[in-house]
Amino acid sequence: MVKKYSCTFCGTDVEPGTGSIYVKNDGSLFYLCSSKCRRNQTILKRTARRLKWTEVYEERLRRRAQAAKRTKKAKPKAKAKPKTTPKTKPKTKPKAKAKKETKSTAKKKKAEASPKSKTKEKSEKSDSKSKSKKE
Repeated sequence: MVKKYSCTFCGTDVEPGTGSIYVKNDGSLFYLCSSKCRRNQTILKRTARRLKWTEVYEERLRRRAQAAKRTKKAKPKAKAKPKTTPKTKPKTKPKAKAKKETKSTAKKKKAEASPKSKTKEKSEKSDSKSKSKKE
């Protein structure tokens, strides 16, 4: 009789005369049904429980569903509490936040604080030059 193996990656049955056996250096054997399983297990180093197309993934989902059913049955239902409306705070005007000084606002303030503007300075310089020429 020929032995039937199941794929160590996806879990499907490997027909006699098909598939391949991958042997690691430590002596462990992997029975693989297709090149898709071989690539995912050996080259890409993926785990079967995370791939949706494997039977191992489906089995894991079934176990989770059964565990969820067990926990739902075990928990007694708590009595529903009547809903109360939350207390609302009286509306007040929000406090104005202090504005942070940026570079542009700082420059504007300096320009406003200086007694002479640039245009006045230029006109005064030209006046002083013309006065010196007249003398």
